[in-house]
Amino acid sequence: MIQFIIARDAGMIETLILVSTRHPSPSHSRAVAVIAHLTRHPRNSHELVFHYGSLLPALQSAVGSPDKEARRYAVCALQNLSIDKSCRAPVAHSPNVIWSLTQRCMDASDEEYETRTAAMATLQNLSDEPANVIQFTIVENCIDTLFRVASADSMTGDETDLLCFMAKNTLATLSHWFRKIATGGAEHGRLIEIASSGGRGGMTSSSNKRAFLHCATLNPTFYELWS
Repeated sequence: MIQFIIARDAGMIETLILVSTRHPSPSHSRAVAVIAHLTRHPRNSHELVFHYGSLLPALQSAVGSPDKEARRYAVCALQNLSIDKSCRAPVAHSPNVIWSLTQRCMDASDEEYETRTAAMATLQNLSDEPANVIQFTIVENCIDTLFRVASADSMTGDETDLLCFMAKNTLATLSHWFRKIATGGAEHGRLIEIASSGGRGGMTSSSNKRAFLHCATLNPTFYELWS
């Protein structure tokens, strides 16, 4: 497909990144849109993140662009990149990316609802990587914003919408990783004890192991991904 070929044309991608950083230019939003469409191909994510070091800073900058369409496409691009497990840590650790996404989630205007939803979806995807837990906790107002969005339905009495659901899911996933970190040593010792006893007590070692893992499940959300 042409998207696969373009993503591997270094000259083309570097030009798109350069144009995307020129916010006053009329071509700025178009360049960001092209990058976003390239991320819709699943096999492009790793290529774009690991071969073009200036891409993530450019997208982070575009998330705060004065152009509404540029903001939307920048967030959608990050959303698609965050689907690839190998890209989640680089995206989250890129300076100010989580902060910029948090700022978009704080924007409650109806005109920005799609952008806000895409930003929350990106945070949800990034939360499913344990290496990103610290990034969520050190960014000012990130956890607070997640709580405010997640509790919006209980405050208003309205039905839980997609945005609220994803905020709840993000908090649940983060709490899962925190629990794994906090109880990891105790669980490891318990599993060793079970293994050494031959799995006695009515359960096999493997079933005991499964009982202690309490793994969360998360289906990543994407923006118009191509199969």
